[in-house]
Amino acid sequence: MLIEFLLGILICIPLIPFNDLILKWAEKDPLKSIGIVSIMMAVNAIIILSYGFLMRPEKPKVFILGILAAILIVMLRKIKKLIK
Repeated sequence: MLIEFLLGILICIPLIPFNDLILKWAEKDPLKSIGIVSIMMAVNAIIILSYGFLMRPEKPKVFILGILAAILIVMLRKIKKLIK
């Protein structure tokens, strides 16, 4: 059960560097930030859905809980960087 949760949290590994890259792009070109945010949301959704589809764990509820925790972690990091 804990393994499925940790597998869900592992989605942070590709999401954090990708989001940092997109945030740097948004800082360089603030006029396009609305479009950049929509691109970030779309690519994050694609990464998360493909990861969830490829893993297919035995206990999907715990796995989804781990993915939700990872999304929360990534969102908090983004908000923290945007406030600075």
